[in-house]
Amino acid sequence: MVVRTALEMVDLIPCGCGNIFTCQAAAPGCQKPNFELNMTTNPLWNELLNTVIIAITVIVVAIPEGLPLAVTISLSFASKKMQKENNLVRTLSSAETMGGATHICSDKTGTLTMNKMTTMALMAQNQVRYMGQIVCDKLAKESEAATRESGVWDMLVEGFFWNSTAKIEVNQDKDAKKRAAEPFVLSGNVTEQGIIKFFLNVMDEQACIDNRNRLTEDNTCCLISFSSSRKRASIVVRYPAKAGQADEVRIYTKGAPDMLFDFTTNVFNADGSVSSFDDTTEIP
Repeated sequence: MVVRTALEMVDLIPCGCGNIFTCQAAAPGCQKPNFELNMTTNPLWNELLNTVIIAITVIVVAIPEGLPLAVTISLSFASKKMQKENNLVRTLSSAETMGGATHICSDKTGTLTMNKMTTMALMAQNQVRYMGQIVCDKLAKESEAATRESGVWDMLVEGFFWNSTAKIEVNQDKDAKKRAAEPFVLSGNVTEQGIIKFFLNVMDEQACIDNRNRLTEDNTCCLISFSSSRKRASIVVRYPAKAGQADEVRIYTKGAPDMLFDFTTNVFNADGSVSSFDDTTEIP
């Protein structure tokens, strides 16, 4: 509109033309602009004022309706671009977070090269078991033997498989040879896949799937997803009442140790007893 007004002022198009590409004759009664910038006789000021008013109107009308669409399109474009660079984004909101990241901190070379994680240590019943630099199944077997009698092992199995996004699935590969060589595959969070491998040293794939399937909608009370503010995820599970007892409700939580230790009040000992847990507790 400013360009059209300027062309009218230099007499390149007739006064009152509504389209500079298909110019029509001047509107009846339209006076040719006076190049003297007079506030009363020159229509330039009204033209500029109308242009500003229309521009503000367009902005006010377009932003509430068009902004969500523009943001969604831009985030979708960003996620597609990152996908081409092998940076998979499952939700559009994550594209904005990844786009604002200046540094990405990752742990050890296993994540950067093979993208495979392995469980190397376990703390259970106030004891820490560590396998050093050698990856083997000794850690899982010793841990299962030491915690089976007290029931802690069953809690570990339930707490992980019920509060985990990673899972074991039947291999659906079209190649029959690959399906025969590897009937089950792991999917989901890579860190949790490393914990699944820990349990696979004691039980087979089908047993892991059966433990996962034991969690049904009937005994799932609440599921709280992981968030950057809480740094933990929880699931509330209800166990049916036994004879003469009330329903039992458990909360299985996973997350950063510095966040979980603040909520920890008791711990299982090596003999299966329960003792208080605080800053003075000594871990062998």
